[in-house]
Amino acid sequence: MLQITDKGVEIDDLYTIQNRLVSKFKSIYGENVNLDSDTPDGQLLGFFSQELANIHQAVSFIIQMLDPYQATGHWLEQRAMYAGLTRITASYSYIDEVIFTGSPKTAIPSNSIYIDKNKNKWVTTEQITLNDLGSAYVKFRSLELGNYNVNALDEFTPSTIIIGVDKVTANTKSYGGVDEETDAQLLKRFMLSHSINNYDERQGIQSALMNITGVTKCKVYENYTNKTDEKGVPAHSFNAVILGGDDEKIAEVITKKKIGGCGLFGKIETSYLLDDIPRKVYFDRPKKIDVKVSMVIGRYKSFNDINTEQIKTNLKNLGFEIGENVYSSRIISSINLVDGFYIKSLTVNGSNIANIGYREYAQINSVEVLIDE
Repeated sequence: MLQITDKGVEIDDLYTIQNRLVSKFKSIYGENVNLDSDTPDGQLLGFFSQELANIHQAVSFIIQMLDPYQATGHWLEQRAMYAGLTRITASYSYIDEVIFTGSPKTAIPSNSIYIDKNKNKWVTTEQITLNDLGSAYVKFRSLELGNYNVNALDEFTPSTIIIGVDKVTANTKSYGGVDEETDAQLLKRFMLSHSINNYDERQGIQSALMNITGVTKCKVYENYTNKTDEKGVPAHSFNAVILGGDDEKIAEVITKKKIGGCGLFGKIETSYLLDDIPRKVYFDRPKKIDVKVSMVIGRYKSFNDINTEQIKTNLKNLGFEIGENVYSSRIISSINLVDGFYIKSLTVNGSNIANIGYREYAQINSVEVLIDE
């Protein structure tokens, strides 16, 4: 029956509940009472059993959702709010200057849609008219919420042809876009939040940096020895390696969190004004390392089709931390989410391991699946 123990909530399944009710009914009306499923009494017991099972499941779900490490969706957001954390919502990406060239005096209406090389759609934020030389610039906004990358000099194609427009080119890089934080990302920040108030410890700095909007990966290396360590960090210094987030906000967090006398190391230099004194801050941005997975699989006789596209999708969705090596043996579980085959050989970048540097992170971007008949 439904009960709370020192191990948590315990519930019964439908079969156990129904057997218990049948036993109770027989103790009241006698062993000869007919409770088969085709009788009114049997159907009534079946109805009671199902409703009780539904209640048991609902109570179990509620208790599970009150555990922040099991909660999902709005339940997880409610738990995270106790730590002062809210889910990072998606925002639009912007491009400050996009150059239009074509016939003089050509009018381009507001909210015209243009497509970048990655098939993402952008809209003009205002109406413009090409000048006497046949050019003008306007600000673009992504049509959908999210982080979309466009580099300077990238070209766009119009969704609807406008007579008189010959070329549309980005003059500046896109910025500002943030994808909505997933449950896994929010939970990770929530777990790190337990250390966020530490001032003299590496984990506290890393937790604070992970809480910056746009930061998706972060690793802080600390060297408390008297000489440069194997990671290249000088003595009595720390090195923050951060993916995402604004340089200025990163500088603010590092300046406020680090203790006096602790050195900073990194190739990126910026500054933050603290107590009217400009403080120089150094940190690094990680380099993405593309990883190619190659595998040969065999088909089980009882299966006709193998969803190779799902295998590729599962692998490309894997996330790796900064400095985390990719082992072929560690990614097998993601491959085995698809049925119908067995693995004959598996390599990452042609080996059993893809070594990742301290200031790098792995991303599987190519998957080759060969079926050995």
